[in-house]
Amino acid sequence: MIQIEFRKLSAKDLEKVHQIDLSESVEKMYRPAGDELEAYDDSVEVSSDPAFWTKLLSWWKNELNAGAEAFGAFDGENMTGIAMIKHGIRDGVDQVIAMYVSAEYRLSGIAKSLYFELEDSAKASGAEQLFVSTTPTGSAVGFYLSQGFQFDAGSSCSIDEDEDYEIPMVKRLKR
Repeated sequence: MIQIEFRKLSAKDLEKVHQIDLSESVEKMYRPAGDELEAYDDSVEVSSDPAFWTKLLSWWKNELNAGAEAFGAFDGENMTGIAMIKHGIRDGVDQVIAMYVSAEYRLSGIAKSLYFELEDSAKASGAEQLFVSTTPTGSAVGFYLSQGFQFDAGSSCSIDEDEDYEIPMVKRLKR
């Protein structure tokens, strides 16, 4: 039986993110269609590229230094998942800036447990809403929909204005 430990991460802990395998076979994608999301069939293979993590690490470390929080899932010393939250992107709104689980650990409840860490952190910060700009894959969009997020057409909260393909989603937090 797998024993997963969840813990808050420091900037130094972020280096272990290279252990997460992003590989995925995608069969369903989403795209905005007016005020709704439209699912469509597509066949895409996502590979695990170490350069992907290198690009994000500097940004994430800066975010941690500015008050963001990161949480990790570990199987022994192996990082199996990571989630990060940035507080106060707008009044009463926090943003999920990272949520990744290694391929072999998906569908095990790790993402949901990491998400609950983020939601608890957002509530503790006084946020009334959570925002995420997620990849358009069926697994990512499906996960956020299952956690109560809704498509946020016309959102101005994007992480990166150059990433038009991302799907903006929002969830009102219950107190």
